[in-house]
Amino acid sequence: MSSSNASGETPEARAPSPTRPVSILVVFGLLLLEAAAALGAAAWYATSLPAAGPVPLGGRLFMLALIVGAAAWQANLAFQVYRGHAWTRAAAVVWQVFQIIFAVSFLGAGGWALALGAALLVPAAAILLLTFDPKATAYFGDRQQRD
Repeated sequence: MSSSNASGETPEARAPSPTRPVSILVVFGLLLLEAAAALGAAAWYATSLPAAGPVPLGGRLFMLALIVGAAAWQANLAFQVYRGHAWTRAAAVVWQVFQIIFAVSFLGAGGWALALGAALLVPAAAILLLTFDPKATAYFGDRQQRD
């Protein structure tokens, strides 16, 4: 028979969680920022739905659903990183690599595209670097932290 308190928690459930390193908090914040940016892009894209174009309305609605789904995925990923799930590093790395490839295509265009490319590139590079920080790696449970 396991012991539990009035709230029904077992002693194992009350164990303190490991301290989140600053790198994890920054990655969490940047991923949430990317999710918010994707939601902003979805809102902007939704304003163009009534306009005529080469893509039929069904295709434009599908694209809108993909953008909203990407935003939801990024938000979920941020919270799973915060909780310390090791699988999130691979998901974040793949997303950031694609974001860097996308950003580089804007960097040579100049003007507003250069600013957009930098806005995509900087957080992606930061997330890539910070997910492999030794304290973040230890937080994810891959390796023991050496202090």
